[in-house]
Amino acid sequence: MHIYSFDIYSYIFFATTIIAVIVGFALWPRREIKGALWLFFLEVAAAQWAFSLAIETAAATESLKYFWSAVAYFGTTSVPVFFFLFGFEYHHSKNSISRKALYFFAVIYIVIMVMTFTNHLHHLLWPSITINSETNLAVYSHGLFWWLLYAYEYILIFGGFYFLINAAFRYGAFYTLQNLALIVGAILPITGNLIYVFGKNPISGIDWTPVGFALSGVLLAWGILNLKFFKLAPIARTVIVENMVDGVIVLDSKNQIVDTNPACSIILQRDIKQIIGSDIYQLFPLTFDLDQFLQSIDYLQKEIDLSNIKPVHNYELRLSIIHDRFNRMIGKILVLRDITEQKKIEAEREKLITELQNATNKAKTLSGLLPICASCKKIRDDEGYWHNVEEYIQTHSEADFTHGICPECMQKYYPDIAAKVKSRQDKKTG
Repeated sequence: MHIYSFDIYSYIFFATTIIAVIVGFALWPRREIKGALWLFFLEVAAAQWAFSLAIETAAATESLKYFWSAVAYFGTTSVPVFFFLFGFEYHHSKNSISRKALYFFAVIYIVIMVMTFTNHLHHLLWPSITINSETNLAVYSHGLFWWLLYAYEYILIFGGFYFLINAAFRYGAFYTLQNLALIVGAILPITGNLIYVFGKNPISGIDWTPVGFALSGVLLAWGILNLKFFKLAPIARTVIVENMVDGVIVLDSKNQIVDTNPACSIILQRDIKQIIGSDIYQLFPLTFDLDQFLQSIDYLQKEIDLSNIKPVHNYELRLSIIHDRFNRMIGKILVLRDITEQKKIEAEREKLITELQNATNKAKTLSGLLPICASCKKIRDDEGYWHNVEEYIQTHSEADFTHGICPECMQKYYPDIAAKVKSRQDKKTG
């Protein structure tokens, strides 16, 4: 009698092992991407689980089947944990799982493995085993600990499922391929396990759960490697766009609104659900040529009038074009920015500049009639005070004074000095 007899059932799990290993190799270079490391560990665990089941299906004795089923539990109990951690980090892009949570999972893992390898003492995991003589597949009865473990693992699986599905809806309809990969990748392992436990299993005794996890890993890895999971779109989109004070509208190639953010909802005074799916022409008043604006093939910005929605606000609309990797236009992004404060600051600045210019002109320019004393030649200002000519002119113009004395005044007040000056000039000319 052969100890191991490999058949089609073993080859199914060997194929699953190979798929999981290939996906793991593809993920390893991307392990620095947040969440990708957990997906790598998931594929390693799924490969170990599937490989052990391949040997278990080929084992010919009850003791060997028990042993390889216990070995398979190294992967069986860790795969749901890694699936949960992957979903958590994908959903919570800014946060990592805490160390306390990891310690908790580690302690639970150790308890499960101890209970698994001591099943022959308590039979709380598998009370009995029945081997089909035709297929050599074992059907295990399930004890109390198995159902507790089953509940624990399903809490983790549904937790990861919730995080992935929630992320798919949260990132908006514009990321169709990413969302599809997330949803299908989340459903596959659950479907495989439900078929094994409750459904009409096409092959009694075959656990399709590791197959589901391996295929799920293929889709999720494809998302990381080709659809750029964990890149700016869509993870940072949630972090950045959702918290922007500017309104953001994403249009498809037919100018239908496929995504928006809370700020836009506030500006346009409409619920987000009312905005998404509507026509862009229904949102903006016909105060400018929106069609011509949207036909631009490059970045464009324009101040628009939304007085019918926000009477005391000024807005600027900015247009950016989205291209795919083949440089084909696949959509547009409109950014609606409130420039009310900017306009107020500009208006106040212009007003201040004008006032300063007027004050300068008024202070430094002499014009009109100047009241001057006929006797002392003092000038009267606008407030009724009298000033010397020099003082008044210096105050009201850019002119300055240097003092000298004319020949007539010198002859009149300083005749001796005038005579000496005249004598010197006569000598120079003589």
